[in-house]
Amino acid sequence: MTLLQFTVKNLLRRPTRTLLTVLGIGVGIGAVVALLGLARGLSQSWDDAYKARGTDIVVRKGSGLQAQPFDATAIDALRSLGGIDAATNLLVETVSVEEVPLMVVSGREWGSYLWDKLTLIDGRKPKDANERAVVLGTLAVESLGKKIGDTVTIETDDFTVVGIADGKAFVENGSIFMSLPLLQAVMGKEGKTNFINIRLREVQQADDVLREVRAALPGYRVDLARDVTSSNDGVKTFEAMNWGTSAIALLVGTFGVMNTMFMSVFERTREIGILIALGWRRWRILRMIVFESVTLCFGAGLLGIVLGVGLLKILAITPWMSGKLEPYIGADYLGFALVLSVTVGLVSGVYPAWHCTKINPSEALRQ
Repeated sequence: MTLLQFTVKNLLRRPTRTLLTVLGIGVGIGAVVALLGLARGLSQSWDDAYKARGTDIVVRKGSGLQAQPFDATAIDALRSLGGIDAATNLLVETVSVEEVPLMVVSGREWGSYLWDKLTLIDGRKPKDANERAVVLGTLAVESLGKKIGDTVTIETDDFTVVGIADGKAFVENGSIFMSLPLLQAVMGKEGKTNFINIRLREVQQADDVLREVRAALPGYRVDLARDVTSSNDGVKTFEAMNWGTSAIALLVGTFGVMNTMFMSVFERTREIGILIALGWRRWRILRMIVFESVTLCFGAGLLGIVLGVGLLKILAITPWMSGKLEPYIGADYLGFALVLSVTVGLVSGVYPAWHCTKINPSEALRQ
């Protein structure tokens, strides 16, 4: 009988306890997959949005999840800087729109390169900055259940849907696009914006332009587009909370597996004593117990991955997240979760296995 066969036989001796342990640690691993997938998905979704907009540098105030509004005339300080191909104001708000609890609404400066990045699938773009019209991303169309010619109510104002566009990114496709003055009026933020998007002539000059923009706008947060999300304090807090919650779940799972292995060792004291009396080396006994723990957690890890991916799929279609972030489900994270589960098995099994090697065969045979 091979070590694997012997391990499986031992685990199946107490099927109910083994199943409950697998479920317990599996739920913990599933929580890790779901929480880290949300955190990574949040960062990646917004990074992809900046790439889709063709933006190289972003100017904002504050470092939380919601950027603070500031005077839109701040952009005038950038007009004379070299290396900048285009700079435009952008007002982004997350509001409740009709039956959808949270939706991204993007107010774009008319005639800016941000409008050019939208690829129309149906309909047209607004005629000018004053037309009370909106363009919906492909996911926003599904969330709102609208079509060309329908009316969308944002806050208390009605707007006509004149186009459906592919924004080339998850966040963009879940957004409503309108002219900047209209959104400013709707939100009561006339003359305000919360982002300045900058497109460079030469990406190689990014560091030089970055320094110039920071000097021209002291007190503002100026970052390369690829660094905006990673430097956001709100995102950092969200990731830290997810890691903390995951660590607690894994710690509870580790003690659960350790308890299971201890109970297994105690129940098999006589059997282990016989194996030692028959000539089994204590190192082989230790390896057997650790292998049982690792096998148990490996199965739990596979279950946890299935649970975590399933939970992420469900969350992705809820009204609270649909069109705002795409949960990350990548082979690297799933592989990490599996390695994490095996590590839990190793940590959980070492002490019970070490205790097992201290059994006295003569005392064990009397039990």
